[in-house]
Amino acid sequence: MTAFIRPSLILHMDLDERLFSDEQVADIKRSYSYVAPSLVQSHAPADEARVENVMRFMIKLHRPYWDKSNADAEELWQGVMPKWLHNMFAKVSNTITAANNIHAENGEPAFPYHWLELEFGDNALMAVKTGSDSSFPAEGVDMVERVRDLMNEGVLGEGIACVRIPSRASYEAQLAAAEAAQAQAKADQAAAEAAQAQAEAEQAAEAAEEQAAEVDEAAGQEAVAAADAAAEGGLAEPAEVAEADAAEQPEPAFAAPVLPAFDVDYGTWGIEYADGTVREFDAATGVFK
Repeated sequence: MTAFIRPSLILHMDLDERLFSDEQVADIKRSYSYVAPSLVQSHAPADEARVENVMRFMIKLHRPYWDKSNADAEELWQGVMPKWLHNMFAKVSNTITAANNIHAENGEPAFPYHWLELEFGDNALMAVKTGSDSSFPAEGVDMVERVRDLMNEGVLGEGIACVRIPSRASYEAQLAAAEAAQAQAKADQAAAEAAQAQAEAEQAAEAAEEQAAEVDEAAGQEAVAAADAAAEGGLAEPAEVAEADAAEQPEPAFAAPVLPAFDVDYGTWGIEYADGTVREFDAATGVFK
């Protein structure tokens, strides 16, 4: 029954407007053409210092599949969705990696996607944080299964606009800790390099002093005499220094800031409701915090 049923997919990319261009749109559509049709739009940045690019899976299946109490829907889900989602996650992750490898070969920065959104029609919307390389977490399908189970059981409440994994607050705290660790590592490295440079300078100074002390006084007098003779011959005209006009450099293209790489902790979810409230849910214990 389910052998020939497959969801349809549209990829909807929402990019920071500073990274949006006709060339970028064409590159995205070309790169993902073998996966699914793609729509590309832009948004103004919420934070000038940060970039947030979002890729949304718009998943369509014209039969009921979300309600676990419906036997036909449950059979369709189990027979189709987990395997299909796994394949789509792998395909898109591979495409992101391949596209960024080409950027690297051309000396260009990687093009990041920060969140993967999964839109299951009117049933649910999920947002999952991608890894540092924009890949999807290996446990992505398990997350979807867990969200479906909890929503069917009513554990997460009513009026859910989005299940965000991890919550924004949790992710921001993790990012702040990673940035602090990165800054400390840079400071430690700079201090070590400064200490090494100071030690080398002191060694060089000691060596110079020893060499100067060994210079014979007669050799020193000969050097003075040679300098006097050169002075009597007149000073050489200074060579002309050609000053090249500085060429006007084009303004560099905007590049997304590179965030520190770290393993995201997906344990705290953010349940975002239609009225704007957000509750944090502990995935390990299955209760709200």
